[in-house]
Amino acid sequence: MKFFYYSLIFFSCLLLTNKLYSQTPNDTIANGMAFKLGSKLTLKLVKNSQNSFDYKVIKYSEFTEQFKIFETEKLFEKNPEKETVEVIFGIGYYKEGKDDKDFQTVMLSRNNYSFPLQFDAEIKIWNKEEFEKTSVTPLNPGSRHTELWPYKIDFLALINFRQHSFK
Repeated sequence: MKFFYYSLIFFSCLLLTNKLYSQTPNDTIANGMAFKLGSKLTLKLVKNSQNSFDYKVIKYSEFTEQFKIFETEKLFEKNPEKETVEVIFGIGYYKEGKDDKDFQTVMLSRNNYSFPLQFDAEIKIWNKEEFEKTSVTPLNPGSRHTELWPYKIDFLALINFRQHSFK
């Protein structure tokens, strides 16, 4: 199963590289794709036969701005497109961002659907060869969400979106 996900991520990266670097939306629909550090994207979910969602990237832009981790509201669209997920994968900082220890890799997201979402994520750390699974928490409808890592991550793969039920 891991081989399938790694293959999917690898081929997604290969197929998407030209479109992502040229900052254009992608018509490819997949269950998982990997994005480089410094990405801002909007995803549209598409129901699949496994009772989960595939997705396509409907907006993409490079995102090189470093931001204060607790001041992120202005980074999102004021009037988000309904039934989308917005994701920013970049570098944030605490305090004034003067020391190396103040900086972290950050994934910001906002769920613009009317139901909670869960997904899987894998990260490619700068000094490792393979992607590895990382934990993420569910996205509540209409809410912003922050994931932090204390080390540099080159790529983030978002996989297997599904409706989440709180039980």
